[in-house]
Amino acid sequence: MALSTPGARLDEGLVSPPNTTSSRRRAHSRSPGRLRWPGLAALSLALLAGCAGSTGAAPAKDPAQGAAPEQQEPFDLEKALSREAGELPAREIRAGAWSARALAAEAPKIVEKEKLVSVAIPIGTDSHVECFVYNTMLDSGEVIRQFVELLEPGKVEIARIVPWEISVHRDSPAVFLQALYSVPTGGGKAAGLLKIAMHADKSHPVACLHDELGYLATFERLAKGIFDSFEAKDALPAPEYTETLILRADKMPIGFETNELIKEAGGQRRWFSRSTSLLPRDARTLEIEDEASNVLLDAQGRIKAGLWVEMAGGKANHRMELSQKAGSQYEYAGEVEGKRVQGSFTAPGKSGLASPVSIASELARLMKDKGPFDVKQQEYEPGMDPTKPTEVRYARDPSGAVTVSFLTMRLTGALAPDGRPEAFEISAGPPRLTLQRAHSRGKL
Repeated sequence: MALSTPGARLDEGLVSPPNTTSSRRRAHSRSPGRLRWPGLAALSLALLAGCAGSTGAAPAKDPAQGAAPEQQEPFDLEKALSREAGELPAREIRAGAWSARALAAEAPKIVEKEKLVSVAIPIGTDSHVECFVYNTMLDSGEVIRQFVELLEPGKVEIARIVPWEISVHRDSPAVFLQALYSVPTGGGKAAGLLKIAMHADKSHPVACLHDELGYLATFERLAKGIFDSFEAKDALPAPEYTETLILRADKMPIGFETNELIKEAGGQRRWFSRSTSLLPRDARTLEIEDEASNVLLDAQGRIKAGLWVEMAGGKANHRMELSQKAGSQYEYAGEVEGKRVQGSFTAPGKSGLASPVSIASELARLMKDKGPFDVKQQEYEPGMDPTKPTEVRYARDPSGAVTVSFLTMRLTGALAPDGRPEAFEISAGPPRLTLQRAHSRGKL
């Protein structure tokens, strides 16, 4: 909802990340904001789930329609941005096989549709919080991008768009983003603040929106309350292991990666990885990408087969399949930037390509000794080169610091005892880029 702002400034100096509770080019031109932990390339959720990137989300109302009449007194934008709702009781929301609790001034209105459930939650302000509960996995970044695009260029001018929080709820990450905008009206410019929260649950992703100046902490508490209290009888089985890594530029969260080790009924194991990056190109635009991968492992934890996809703007930057033929021989096929790519390669050594699981096992073994180590692994990263393995070097110096290097990239930090990343800084700044494990459960 937009409010008239005669004389108000909408420049960068008035909006900053709130203090609340908390084309793919090739590798040589790869943006630091898209960096992933080596070996954790990913595959698009939309393609993996067969939803072709379509969210089915119900649109928010046109911001211009909610513009308030011209104010008689000078409008105080900072005051409007600082508004918060009072105490709100928790109320149950329930539909189909799931239930949750939401902070609400009155009973939420629930509408069940074919692919989603919409929930309108009154919080005692002019606009309701709108939440959408989906029935299948989705690309988090693509959902966010489609909601942001409701602020139509030409009609709406975005003053600043900022991801302000990434947190983990019930093993899955949630992204929080705000967009301050203005629209022309008969009484001058009107300002609005669109807030988006996207929880990347595999069984039932949840997206929440609120279009009104202020109420940032209220919106964050409400959304996190839903994400934490959500229960579904049809939820997918819990994986053997799960972790979430968060990428930050200085203090701003700009991406996440979540990984799972899944044991199937027949005893096979898979490494399933998802990631989303929201890289600010300037104050008004974000470059949003989704990646995911689904990798079948052999008994030693090395790669037998896999699928990797990267999505941006609703289109695939790459979609690659890999299969092991014999020993270290692999065949690959797919598309990169719309061009067909197909061929084969032989990985160095006799045991085949390393996976995140086999790499973590080797590093955990080396970590038990206190001295330095220096090892190289052959890993498949189609975002860097789909036609051959990428060599990644892991080294620990006498001080205990671990360096991970591949191509021109370099990360320095610490490994967890299980061989997975704990906290690393990426040598690319400024800004200072850090990758930190925010959550883990289970064992590899």
